Amino acid sequence: MGALTTAADRSVAKLTEEELIRRVVQSLAEAAPAFPEGPGGDCAHLPTTGGRSIRASTIDSVILGRHFDAACDGIRAGAKLVNRNLSDLAAAGAVPSDALLSLVIGADVDATWLTDFAHGAGRAAAKAGLRIVGGDICRGPNGAFIGTLAVQGFAHRILTRKTAAVGDVLFVTGQLGGSLYGKHLDFSPRLAEGEWLCSHGEVTACTDLSDGLAKDLPGLLGPKFDARITVAALPVSDAAQALAKSDGKPALEHALQDGEDYELLFAVNADRADLLESSFRKAFPLTPLTRLGVVEAGTGLARDVADGEPIKVRGFGHFA
Repeated sequence: MGALTTAADRSVAKLTEEELIRRVVQSLAEAAPAFPEGPGGDCAHLPTTGGRSIRASTIDSVILGRHFDAACDGIRAGAKLVNRNLSDLAAAGAVPSDALLSLVIGADVDATWLTDFAHGAGRAAAKAGLRIVGGDICRGPNGAFIGTLAVQGFAHRILTRKTAAVGDVLFVTGQLGGSLYGKHLDFSPRLAEGEWLCSHGEVTACTDLSDGLAKDLPGLLGPKFDARITVAALPVSDAAQALAKSDGKPALEHALQDGEDYELLFAVNADRADLLESSFRKAFPLTPLTRLGVVEAGTGLARDVADGEPIKVRGFGHFA
C-alpha cells in the first residue's frame, strides 16, 4: 500500500481528470454498472425499483485527519466510507440500491493510494449489493482528501428515530466502546438485522450508533421521552476495556461516548418485546443483543436505573 501523500512523480497531479476517473471506475469493479446505468454520462439512468415503496436516502463523508489518518491504507478508508453510509440504511431497514461518489483530492495524494481507496469502496459496495453509478472528482488543496457518498435504498415501511412511545423496550446490538482500537475502520453494517427489524411492525424506532449511546439515545427519544436504562449492564467491548486500562477512564464511559460503534439501537412495543427478542436471537445467533431499559415520559434524557439520575457523559460532537 502506498502512503496517502507521496512524491510528485507518483501523485495524482501526474494524471489527467479522465485518467483519474478511469482509474477510480475500474477500481470500483463490479460495484460500478455499465453505462448508461453507471458512469459515462451526465446522469445515471436507472430503472425503478419494484416491491419496496419507501425510498431511503443518506449521505456521509470520510475526511483525512477526521475519520482516518495518513497511516490508514486506502482499502480500509474506502470501505469505511461505504459502510458508514450502509449503517444508516440498516437503521432504516432499507436494502441498498445505488450511490454517487464525490472525491476532493489534493494534488499530492498518492495515485496508488487512491486506487486502493476505490478498490476498498467497490468491494464493500459489491458485498452489500450497492451500485456506485456515478459521481464527481474535484481538486482540493495539498494534503486534502474527502470522500462523500450519497446512497439510495428501499424499504417496505418507514422506520426511523423519534417514533418510540412510552413503555417501549429498548435494545442494542453488538458491543460498545473502544472503536479507536480498530472498529471505526473495520466493521460490518447491520443490514440484515435492520431489514429484519423493519419487517416487524412492533419495532417502533431505530437508529445506528455513530456518535455514541450517550448522544444517540436522546436522539432516538426526542424531546418528550426519557429512557431508564441499566448502565451497569451495557455490553462493553473488549476494546473499551483495553482502552480504559490505557487512559484511566471507566470502560462504561467509553461504551457510552466513544462513538463509531455502528450498532443498531431500537425500540419495541412492550407487549411484543419478549417475543421479538426471542425471535431475533434465533434469526441472528451470532449478533449480540442487549435489553437496555424502557421509554418513559420526559424531556429527552437517558437515566440510570441505579439512581434515576441523568447520564452525565456526552457522546461525540462534531463542533463540541
